Formats: sequence, structure tokens, C-alpha cells
Amino acid sequence: MSLHILKFLLIFVFMSHHKLLAQPEDLVGFSPALATWYGDRYGAGSGGACGWSNDVQSPPFSAMIAAGNANIYLQGKGCGNCYQILCTRVPYCSMNPITVTITDECPGACNNVPFAFDLSGTAFGAMSSPGQAENLRNFGRVDVQYRRVPCNYGNTTIAFKIDPMANPYWFAIAVKFCGGDGGLRSIEVASNGSQQFRWMENIWGAVWAAQVDPSFHGPYTFRLTSGNNEPVVAINAVPFGFVAGQNYFSQVNFRS
Repeated sequence: MSLHILKFLLIFVFMSHHKLLAQPEDLVGFSPALATWYGDRYGAGSGGACGWSNDVQSPPFSAMIAAGNANIYLQGKGCGNCYQILCTRVPYCSMNPITVTITDECPGACNNVPFAFDLSGTAFGAMSSPGQAENLRNFGRVDVQYRRVPCNYGNTTIAFKIDPMANPYWFAIAVKFCGGDGGLRSIEVASNGSQQFRWMENIWGAVWAAQVDPSFHGPYTFRLTSGNNEPVVAINAVPFGFVAGQNYFSQVNFRS
């Protein structure tokens, strides 16, 4: 074999291997973070710190969720935000970014780095190359790249989960499946066809509440403003005689 042919083959092998790694142009808008996973290896994770409980296992979340550290969870303001996570650990990672929704908080050691995502076992495995999911999970933690992206839940509309403690004097909901920005700047609620809206307070996670009285009853209409100031009105989204813990779907969503 001539020296020129050997040199060409070596360059070809090098370039082929190099292409397996994330190129600078592939990482536009991405920043470094740490990814770990929790719960069962094929589990759905949790929506606990956002008020969504075990709803994360069902569509449209479908277990593609993550708990964020302090700089991602943002004391609950990060609930509902969506991120692309790109694992570049070849050959274990597919190099195709996954999209997850922040549904929980990862405290403690997750804050040893600036940005960390504690993924469900399902979401962590989804970063893998074919046949490498178990090997990837066995690492426990991998360096990744991340970027904020719009949330897109297809035809699923904004839903209101009634807080288990809601009563005639205290009305509280956990809001989920907000498209577009994913976050919420404000919510107002009006009762029984009234145009008199009252402010709701974000008391924790994605849970919003208002002090009411028995005359303030359903059906309830909500005026929501997204994190990027897009308004929508969900008319009669929660009925009179609502059931605590139940999800009620509106007919609206923010633009993706």
C-alpha cells in the first residue's frame, strides 16, 4: 500500500470518527449541564414539586420529564419549561437531542454544578444509541448539552388539576400542558359567567390559588398570561361541582 493511500485512509478514519462527535455548528444555542436519572430504570419520574403528582407517566408527558436543580427549577417558576438535552458520549448516545418538561425539583447534590437535569429512567434511556440504553444508565451521570425550547403538546390543551385541599373558601389549581413558552406569568379567575376576574397567587410549583367564598362558584373561566406575555382565555374550563384531584381540559393553548 502506498504512503499516499495509507495517509488518505487514516484521514478518512479520523474524519469519520470526528463526525460522530458533536460539531460546533450542532451545538448552537446549547450550554453544558449534567444529566442524571432517578427512580426505576424504565420509570416515569415525578411531578411532585410542581403539583402534578404521577400524571407525568401519561401522555403527553409520557415520562419524558426531568427534575431541575435550583437554576432550572427556579423555585417553581421553571415548572412546565421545556428543554432539549443532547448527550454526546459516543457510542452510548444517539447524538439526537431529546425534549423534556421540568416537572420536579432536584435538590442537594444536583446543585454541586451550575445546571443539572435529573431525568426519569425512561428519558435518560431515550438519549441512547440502539441497544445502549442499559449501558448508558449504568454510568449514572453524563455530561450533556441543553437549551430551552418551546413546549409542543400537539392537540393537548391547557389543563387544570384541582388541588385536593380546594374548598368553598380556598380555590387552588395546578396548571399543566402550557404550550409555547411553557411558563406562566399570571392567572386570573372569574366565576359563573362573570367578567369580574380576580388574581390568583402562585403559591408553589405550578399551583395557583385564590381566597374565595361560597358565592364564588363554577363554572370557572381563566385568563392566563404566558412567560412571554401571550394571553389566552379558557372559558368555563372548570365546572360547577368540580372534583378535587380531577383534571379539567380547556379548549385553548398558547402558540408553540
